[in-house]
Amino acid sequence: MVVRALDHVRQCYSSTDGAIIADVLRDSFARDRVVTLSFDGVSDVPSSFINACLVPFVDEFSLDGLKRRLTVTDATKQIADMVRRCLSNANIAKAA
Repeated sequence: MVVRALDHVRQCYSSTDGAIIADVLRDSFARDRVVTLSFDGVSDVPSSFINACLVPFVDEFSLDGLKRRLTVTDATKQIADMVRRCLSNANIAKAA
């Protein structure tokens, strides 16, 4: 299943926007093995968006479990770097 972020929020800017996408992903994870999150039309995102959107799943599934369930597409370099950084930090914090 493909979840296009901008189909659910006007912008990927705040933690509120991220929480909305997290709810959509949670519903999709419940129904499908793998979900693709598309950032089509999004040029950049702040850490608050990623922290609300994806980081909760590190606690729920582990980082490896999330990677098995989620693919990110149509991400700019800034978005891809932000996703990697936030998930890595969450994984380190979880291990501590």
